[in-house]
Amino acid sequence: MIKIWLLISMISIPGMPTVRHTAELYFDQDKCESRRIVMENSIIDRAVQQGINPIYTQTWCLESSMFVINNS
Repeated sequence: MIKIWLLISMISIPGMPTVRHTAELYFDQDKCESRRIVMENSIIDRAVQQGINPIYTQTWCLESSMFVINNS
């Protein structure tokens, strides 16, 4: 099995009918956690630039063993 890390970002803006989300794939927990912080700051910065306030965002790095290595 190959262990992967899935970075999921959820964004909620008052008055919008849905919660928006993005996802990115990493093979290293440290890279995922570093990107998680960058992603949260980027989402908030973009919202401020567009005059959207308040904005709610939360991110997670989820561990998964999804892919099987076939050595045959």
